[in-house]
This record gives sequence, C-alpha cells and structure tokens, in this order.
Amino acid sequence: MRAADDLTTLPVLLTGMPTAVREVFSARTLGPLLDEGSPGHGTLLRTLEVFLAHNCSWARTAEALHLHVNTVHYRIRRIQDLTGRDLIRLDHKLDLYAALLCR
Repeated sequence: MRAADDLTTLPVLLTGMPTAVREVFSARTLGPLLDEGSPGHGTLLRTLEVFLAHNCSWARTAEALHLHVNTVHYRIRRIQDLTGRDLIRLDHKLDLYAALLCR
C-alpha cells in the first residue's frame, strides 16, 4: 500500500489497484487489441502506445515507427473502430492510456 503523499501520478495510483481489477479494466478497454489471434493486434497496440507517448502527434508517431503519416492515421482509425474510443476525446485517451498501464 502506498502512502497518500506518494499518489502523484496515474501510474502510481494504478499500482495500488488489485491486479485482477487492472487486468479486467485493460481487457475490457483494449478489447480486440489484446487478441493474439487477431492479425495485426500487436502492431495496433504498439501504434497506440507510441501515439499516446508522443502526445497524439501524427508526425512524431510516424517518425518513431518509421511509417508514412497516412499509415498512422489508418491505424488510429482502426484502433478507434475496434475499441469504440475516439482519440479526439480526452476521456477516451485517458481510458486507453490507463488500460495500457494496467497490462
């Protein structure tokens, strides 16, 4: 258990959650992106991680993944379709970010 004074970031807050709760949240939020039997699941998951890590910058994500920016747009649209989350919305970005941290 962490002291209240240590709870200053989302990752630290999430580490205090029970493992089973984190796993369920991640599975429900990321859904098909975690399905190892689905083609391209790892690619989409990695794209989402990099996109969020680069503050949702299309150009920086494309550069980091060595892709054309249109490919990043396609992948993000696919992620949105699969998860039902709209990466324009802050609450949806936070849901996906938290789900990634919960894995």
